Amino acid sequence: MRTIPREVNFVLDKIQKDVLIGTLLGDGAVKYRGKECRLHIKHSANQLPLVNYKRKVFMNITRMKVRKFKQKVGEKDYVFAEFVTFTNPEFTKYRNLFYPSGKKIVPKNIKQLLVDPLSLAVWFMDDGSAEYAGASLQTHCFTETGVKRLMSCLKLNFKIKTTKRLNKGKWIIYFPKKSMPDLRKIIGNKILKEFKYKLKPYSERES
Repeated sequence: MRTIPREVNFVLDKIQKDVLIGTLLGDGAVKYRGKECRLHIKHSANQLPLVNYKRKVFMNITRMKVRKFKQKVGEKDYVFAEFVTFTNPEFTKYRNLFYPSGKKIVPKNIKQLLVDPLSLAVWFMDDGSAEYAGASLQTHCFTETGVKRLMSCLKLNFKIKTTKRLNKGKWIIYFPKKSMPDLRKIIGNKILKEFKYKLKPYSERES
């Protein structure tokens, strides 16, 4: 696929938009570089398959190859993988939605944004975790109001019932055991094979 020159405008296609929504609910960020924004993808090197997948999705709007590097977090050194896209007003629009005052939030119109199973799958690969009987989404960066918006969206758009739990003083979204079949049906075939373990609760794994 031909790379778009940095100075030419582009429009995100549907798959790119769906992946972007899931990424912004998870670990991704849109950051200013000059007057406009670009997408910054950064994950632990353990999630390299996910970084490579996103790099492929956005390959026509980036020249940067996936870069691995070490970074100290607290007292420990960790290895991360990252890439950034071109800067464009398309990303600035999402910056205004998700960062109206500089801190990431859940937009009030999330029910109109989080509509495709691919977005949910990407979000789950980013922030999903297997639990003993179900699974969770690690929504620590959002307020309780934001978490409630997401839960309402999951119920309305995907017919998935969730609950919320306190974890480290923050609210996370919990998929109870009875909701797991619905979650697997909706996103199971869109999850990369390296992340399918997140859909299998610990109680269902062989000891």
